[in-house]
Amino acid sequence: MQSHAVDSGTSSLPAFNEKELFAYKAKGRSTLSGQAFLGSPSGKAIVQAGVPVHLIPVVPYTRHWFDRTVRTSSCLSKDEAASTDGIPASRQPADCVRDALAQLLAEKRLVPYLRTTRANPTGHFWFTKIPAGRYYLVSLIEGGAGSHQDERAAGIAWLAIDLETGEKATNLVVTNCKTSLC
Repeated sequence: MQSHAVDSGTSSLPAFNEKELFAYKAKGRSTLSGQAFLGSPSGKAIVQAGVPVHLIPVVPYTRHWFDRTVRTSSCLSKDEAASTDGIPASRQPADCVRDALAQLLAEKRLVPYLRTTRANPTGHFWFTKIPAGRYYLVSLIEGGAGSHQDERAAGIAWLAIDLETGEKATNLVVTNCKTSLC
């Protein structure tokens, strides 16, 4: 009998349960392709050549991380993010997301289940041999090379997707530019 954690709405980190991730380790028959970008206030797509695009399995442990750092873009308050001299540190929301993403990718227990690729110069990416399941596609875009300020915005692009066995999901649009991040 396999037990599943129930989301109780609390802010505590769910226990890491590797059994929930086993199905994500094997090679699958599905593929994903699309484009990761941010939308500028002028309506242009902001892409970053070579930006990592991460495929993260959705389990209670990663859902908690996603809900707290990506979906809500939570950041430590100024009281909690004090610098070494005791003065509150000034942190941008993109810095918080970058740190949270680095922390998740450094979680040694998750490494065998995460997949990463890099976007080409137009922000397009491809994943192959993916097992069926629920995933977050996440990419931290730190700004394009455009000459206008709105073309150099930073933010997190993301998408949640359910992938069936053998599915070929194409033309996925991975974007989300919250005002606090752009």
